[in-house]
Amino acid sequence: MAEKSNETPQDEKTEEPTQQRLEESRREGNVAQSKEITAFMVLLGCVGVIYFGGSNLLEVYFDLFRQLTDLAGTMQINMSTVGKLLYLTLGSIVKIVLPIAAIGLTAGIAGTIVQVGFNFSTKPLEPNLNKLNPVSGFKRIFSMNTIVEGAKSIAKLVAIGTIAYLMVVDSILTAPVLTEFESVEIVNYMGIIGFRMVGAISLALFVIAGGDLAWQKYQYIKKLRMTKQELKDELKNREGDPLLKARIRSVQRERAQKRMMEEIPKADVIVTNPTHISIALKYDPKNMEAPKVIAKGADYIALKIKEIAKDNDIPLVENVPLARALHKSVKIGQYIPRSLYQAVAEVLAYIYRIGRR
Repeated sequence: MAEKSNETPQDEKTEEPTQQRLEESRREGNVAQSKEITAFMVLLGCVGVIYFGGSNLLEVYFDLFRQLTDLAGTMQINMSTVGKLLYLTLGSIVKIVLPIAAIGLTAGIAGTIVQVGFNFSTKPLEPNLNKLNPVSGFKRIFSMNTIVEGAKSIAKLVAIGTIAYLMVVDSILTAPVLTEFESVEIVNYMGIIGFRMVGAISLALFVIAGGDLAWQKYQYIKKLRMTKQELKDELKNREGDPLLKARIRSVQRERAQKRMMEEIPKADVIVTNPTHISIALKYDPKNMEAPKVIAKGADYIALKIKEIAKDNDIPLVENVPLARALHKSVKIGQYIPRSLYQAVAEVLAYIYRIGRR
């Protein structure tokens, strides 16, 4: 019988990573990027420098060649002249290499920024002992990522080899014609062939880099997937424990209700439904612009409001439409709307008339 896996469905990473998990991974320097895209950008930058500035670079090279040729028959070799030759040669090499290296470095940085944006993190530089674990290293050697890297290397080798072979075969067929060309024309011809070859190779590498970027993003998202429990824990940490939040809301309601009950003895009248709704109204013509609802409730709370009103000799007035309208449209602590002025005024006039307030 096959051995059962110890991993339960609850432990399976089936949920897509949340935005918070993606941001945490990014802060740690873990991002989805393809080295092939960066390499392609570097190659494109270097080829661009050679294409647009090749004549200047060749001029520096030929100038160095002329100077060395002129000095070959007249200069005596000693410590002083060797230093001069070395300085002359290195200066020309720097003039040739520096623009290519600078553009290559800039293109490499641009390739990274294009993929992941600006993201600086020192986390990848911190020592990690897990990388020295031989078991983890053995797993990496035989992982799917290693297989993909091997397939990618083979694809690049086949693409470059095929393109180079086709280009060389085509050039060999036209080689006899080169005997009729000037030396400058031959150099130009070889340059055109070279750029065609590099262009074709760059196109093939671009296709490979695009596939690699898609694979890296897939692997990145797969690595960050979460279990259902991890998703619940993150939601709990972000929004708080639901049980605790419910308890806090319950306490807040109890305190608000207690404060409301303490305000009832200040009311002028209690408008009732008569059994399901109770609304406590207060009106001070000198200090208030309109009557205010200082307490309200339904069912048990309505009965409680009535009990407190009876204990404090506050009149109860039965008015079903008014009670329902006040309970539905006016919050505790709010003034009544203009649409209910007339109805409330009649209730207050009745209370004043019988001398209860």
